[in-house]
Amino acid sequence: MVAMIFQSFSSITDVFFLGRINNPNAQAALGFYGVLLGYLMAYNAVVGNGSICVIAQYIGAGKHEHAGQATVQTIIMKFLGSVLLVIPFFLFLRPLMSWFGAEGEALDMAVQYGRVMLMVFPMLNTGYTFNTALRAAGDAITPMFLMLSTLVLNLVLNVLFILGIGPFPQLGILGVAYSTALAQIYLMITGLWVYTKGKKVIQFSILQLFQPDWQVIKKIFNIGLPTGFQGLLVGLANALMIKIIALHGMQVVASYIVVTRTASISGMLISGLAFATSAIVGQNIGAGKAERSYQATLIAAMLAGFLTTLIFIVFSLFPEQMLRIFSSDVELIALSRSMLPLFAFLQISQSLISIFGAPLMGTGYLKVSFYISLVVTWGVQLPGMFILGRLYGLSGVWFSFILASAVNLYLTARVFRKRAWMTKVV
Repeated sequence: MVAMIFQSFSSITDVFFLGRINNPNAQAALGFYGVLLGYLMAYNAVVGNGSICVIAQYIGAGKHEHAGQATVQTIIMKFLGSVLLVIPFFLFLRPLMSWFGAEGEALDMAVQYGRVMLMVFPMLNTGYTFNTALRAAGDAITPMFLMLSTLVLNLVLNVLFILGIGPFPQLGILGVAYSTALAQIYLMITGLWVYTKGKKVIQFSILQLFQPDWQVIKKIFNIGLPTGFQGLLVGLANALMIKIIALHGMQVVASYIVVTRTASISGMLISGLAFATSAIVGQNIGAGKAERSYQATLIAAMLAGFLTTLIFIVFSLFPEQMLRIFSSDVELIALSRSMLPLFAFLQISQSLISIFGAPLMGTGYLKVSFYISLVVTWGVQLPGMFILGRLYGLSGVWFSFILASAVNLYLTARVFRKRAWMTKVV
């Protein structure tokens, strides 16, 4: 949980420092690139979720060498696949940002930021593996320090490049891009050192990175493929959502980005908790102790509900104070003040969805997640935004998020309680 806070704070600090330059177009630009990132992360979801299941179950079965081999193949798949993936997006970045709804200065900024970020995306994608593999093996301490050092570097560079401290010029949104890019290069180098030079439960040599094992690659890919389809459909849906929100102006887009990033403080905690749950589930399934997986998930769900409820109360009592952390724009804060409690409340149901969905990741039972996502996103969320938005304006758009979240929680909890996932062993 602590490591995921460090990881998530990188994106939150971007919004924070851009808020200091008092230009909502910069924050809107981050939102438009975030839609494109959703498409790119679909591939990360395929490889990443497949590898989590395989690594955790190998560790649970005592096959540490197999877990190391699975980690190597994950890195190969992520880096090479990401290089091929970003080429068309880089070539057609401006028309894509325009299609998402970006215009004027927000469009220019989104293109500037996106070009830098796409060049380091293969390293960003690979960097997730340096953290997730050891967590799946039960080592949560090393990834925590990896993310802490990366965050500190990112923070220092943000201060230098955005605020223009000393001899450094004020680079605005380009400063955010350069800071993130250099931090990801650092994580890539440090991660390789940890896995090849340290004494961890998962180890490999640099030479192994040039030795693909097609059998392991196929296993990881087949397990994670449903999540990839899910990511693509969600990415397309997010593009349509941001277009609908952009119809109300760039100021509303900026408000949406600031509010969702602020509310995501809850999500940081729950991401770590959900990952821990999936690792525990995978290890216990691999060790033949399925009932412990079920009980661990229930305990995690109670903790998740308690934590997100506390944060919801704080955000509801002090919305303006929390928003001022990320923006000094008076109009933006006024527009966002009533939205923050709503999206903070959504984090409660989202946390339970993440926890009850964690066993599906830990066991590779991912087709069900794909079907649920399909129903919720395309059967509830998008139609709700369109219909309720036409009837009630922005209030209807925001209410569609509550409706979709409630349906998602019901379906995910029902799948969890049926326990069919407990029989999935790779």
